[in-house]
Amino acid sequence: MPQRILNVFTARACSSPLEEAAKLFQQAAGVSVQIGVCSRHCASMQAEEAVGGTGGDDFLQEIADAGIYDLAIAGAEYLLDDGEVRGIIAKGCRRSIALRQSALLVPAGNPKGIGRLEDLTRPGMRIAVSVLDCLKGVWEDISARAGLLAPVRRNITFYANGCISIIEAVVQDKVDAAFGWSAFSHLDQRIEIVPFGDAVNISRGTAVGMLSTCKQRELAGQFMDFLTTEPVKAIYQKFGWQA
Repeated sequence: MPQRILNVFTARACSSPLEEAAKLFQQAAGVSVQIGVCSRHCASMQAEEAVGGTGGDDFLQEIADAGIYDLAIAGAEYLLDDGEVRGIIAKGCRRSIALRQSALLVPAGNPKGIGRLEDLTRPGMRIAVSVLDCLKGVWEDISARAGLLAPVRRNITFYANGCISIIEAVVQDKVDAAFGWSAFSHLDQRIEIVPFGDAVNISRGTAVGMLSTCKQRELAGQFMDFLTTEPVKAIYQKFGWQA
């Protein structure tokens, strides 16, 4: 009997814990989970600035165009909201997996001595924010809570195309700090994490959604449920997520 195969698409910054969870599922259920990782230019290892319309790259469209996936893993739930509205994600077929905490990303050694959000308002500070996917709008949510929208905005000098780009902007000295997630510490040892205080911190969740074109709904549902189990939560916690 041929081995059953489940095809799952994931955002790049969410791939490491998912890959470990998929191995556990394969051992338990005898199912091969084939993972496709986001390959848009925003996921390449370079500090790509969103200019000339490049910020419009579409996570959901890459999934739809491929036409082979049963499930999709997003780095923020709002992306799956969009997917439901557009008919790419099946309505009501979603599971929340884990959360990421907001944080500032700075170069290893923290050369500018950044310890809190207010430090970003110093004259001459260079800040990166993402205009794509899981980090879209995060800087506004955090800065507005602290009443620092205008002074932080004045120092934004780099609009990044997503997670990988914003990390590279920090390590390549294009900026002094960037808005990111604490779990990014597991993606690159060249950055340090500066956590926010509880008063301004925000969380966003990774979630799995079933595609409206899923051909293996029962099997896909089993994997979705598996991603909410205690062994999988432990995997995500190992990679800096809250589960």
